[in-house]
Amino acid sequence: MGELNVAALSMTDALVQRDVDRITLMERKLESNRILHDQARRKRLAMQRQGFGDLTIEQVCNYAPGAVRRGFQQLSRDLTIKSISLAITLNNNKTLIQAGMDRLRNTVQLIHDSMTESTGTYKRRGIVPKAQGSVIVSRRA
Repeated sequence: MGELNVAALSMTDALVQRDVDRITLMERKLESNRILHDQARRKRLAMQRQGFGDLTIEQVCNYAPGAVRRGFQQLSRDLTIKSISLAITLNNNKTLIQAGMDRLRNTVQLIHDSMTESTGTYKRRGIVPKAQGSVIVSRRA
């Protein structure tokens, strides 16, 4: 989980710096770490269900011998904290990507508006209205 978190933070840094090559590299690294994490998580859950049924990881830690119980409980808390941290980082990455897409859409809209801006050209029935379609997907193009 730690490696996945580091990869997600590296992706955040690449997104903030807008380095396309690094974004691509970090995306591959992040995806491979995500797959490894998912496999390990599934294996842990399967073993936990096989041995303890529907008990949570915290409840399973309580079954440990007294000498190691505190260590297992700390590991359980660390897993919880790291998973929350990872979720926050992933949400930040999604927000950065969405903001980039919004900037791109706004830029295209501004270009489109400047190209189709009414210049006072008179048609038979009035001024030529601005087009409503996008430059990219316009059916009139």
